[in-house]
Amino acid sequence: MINDTCGWTETAGRWQQYPKLINYQIADWVVIGAGFTGIAAARRIAELDPGKRVMLIDAKQPGQGASARNSGFVVAYESPRQAQIQTQAGRDSYTARHTIDSAGVAEVERLVTEHQIECDWSRTGSIHAAADSKNFDAINQHQQYFSEMGIESSLLNQQQLKSRLGTDHYGLGVYCEGGGLLQPAALVKGLLESLPKQIEIYAQSPVLDIEPERVSAVTIKLADGEIKAKKVIVAVNAFLPRLGLQRNRVFPLALTASLTRCLDDDELAQMNGVKPWGVLSPQALGATLRFTADNRLLIRNTAEYLPGIDTNQLQQRQLLHQSGLQKRFPWLGLDAIETTWSGQICVSRNSRPVFGELAKNVFASGCYNASGVAKGNIMGKLISEHAIGHTSELTALARSLAKPAWIPPKWFFSPFAKMGLACKRSKGLSET
Repeated sequence: MINDTCGWTETAGRWQQYPKLINYQIADWVVIGAGFTGIAAARRIAELDPGKRVMLIDAKQPGQGASARNSGFVVAYESPRQAQIQTQAGRDSYTARHTIDSAGVAEVERLVTEHQIECDWSRTGSIHAAADSKNFDAINQHQQYFSEMGIESSLLNQQQLKSRLGTDHYGLGVYCEGGGLLQPAALVKGLLESLPKQIEIYAQSPVLDIEPERVSAVTIKLADGEIKAKKVIVAVNAFLPRLGLQRNRVFPLALTASLTRCLDDDELAQMNGVKPWGVLSPQALGATLRFTADNRLLIRNTAEYLPGIDTNQLQQRQLLHQSGLQKRFPWLGLDAIETTWSGQICVSRNSRPVFGELAKNVFASGCYNASGVAKGNIMGKLISEHAIGHTSELTALARSLAKPAWIPPKWFFSPFAKMGLACKRSKGLSET
């Protein structure tokens, strides 16, 4: 039977248990969603508005959703495309997003250091690498565009990649400075545990509806209670449409990943003692890989327009992961994968985030288009500043970003989304 528990969550240690929210409550602030964005938002509210009642609520277990299930890349940049940077407006937009991402990396590093969170944090840049020579042009273009945008990067040949990764699978890569790698579940767990006592945390408390009122209040309806709040911050990312927000702007994608057991001494010797690394694909649906600080391999090579992944589908995805690992590490046993899990990211057609006041006294931040660790930690902080009225260069940048593009109704959009993903999957097949 497949183990469908998130490997990161299992290895992060014992999780604190939080109560369910019931009955009628009155609060100054309510933050919906206890992932990276919600935690950052609640923390910043406590700093800027001390003494007020702040409630952080989650539909399931705080911290154990998408924030704990990602691949653990803390990226300081997006891979630029020529279409993005060929105009001055495009370059300005890219620079703004890069500035926010870099601030997100710095914020993660600050929190990890200040609260002594043990999450295998390392200032390790990412490598975009290709195995198929047909994708070498894309790698060269990545390096060219990084250079044009003033981002430090360098090309790596096959031998250089092998010395860094412990596999000769890849033929060409580009290394980019500025980001980091970590154990995401350990980070979000540590962030929860380090929140100020002013913040009340609740689990298993799904929100059914949000009703802004004409006066200075918002009603939040739950299955077993109701909250009257002065201001609300929504940080549920892929679940925004379920709350009636951004329905025609954002949509979820289901991703699956697998994590191996700790490699043994003989297996580690095959990799020649390499340090932890992270590899991204030049193709949208190529494989993402990690070699972790505790000597495990992680692989993700699927992204699907599905509401969720069931156990049978997870088993099929695990076989894909197993095949992908053995392409790169043929000496790895068939029993190496220990856990396989799914999670949802939130994306928009134009890769822009949600940020701002969506209704009276209802603010939201989300839709980070697969770069949620850095963006979640900084954008959560910034949305609270915006809601309070605190201004800074970063909040101004966040507010200046283009909004998610309109998408057609689901009955019309879904077939095209699935066809688009199928096309990308076909292009990325040689890199899975």
